Amino acid sequence: MLAAPFRAHVEHTIAEAHVPWPAFAVASNLPVPAVHTLLFGRGGRALRRLEPGVATRILKVGPADLTLLRISQVTADLAAARLRALLRSGVPADRVARWCDLSTEQMLALADGRVSICSRLTEALAVAAERMMFAPALGRRAA
Repeated sequence: MLAAPFRAHVEHTIAEAHVPWPAFAVASNLPVPAVHTLLFGRGGRALRRLEPGVATRILKVGPADLTLLRISQVTADLAAARLRALLRSGVPADRVARWCDLSTEQMLALADGRVSICSRLTEALAVAAERMMFAPALGRRAA
């Protein structure tokens, strides 16, 4: 399938919901590198084609789904565990915070259990950050 219409859908959806693109990957249950490659290309070239299964998952996520991530609150357990894994693996705290759209102090408070709830968006971004860290290099077999 041609990738351009699906790229436009992802771009529109994240713009309407006011969320970073990795949240779309988590919400659509797609590999983070696959969404990255769709949006930013591979080796300076735009992705031209998508697998039908990827296209189907992309179309199942709309702005309302991503807005719900931003406004819903969840217990911080999953996000905190993901953040701790990233920190233990040597990722600098300021980088983890940027990935999660948090200040370094907010991220550290979440990681060490001083915060008991967070937005579902923060949870999704922490999951996406961990997937990015432990995924193969971007652009390799991403879509």
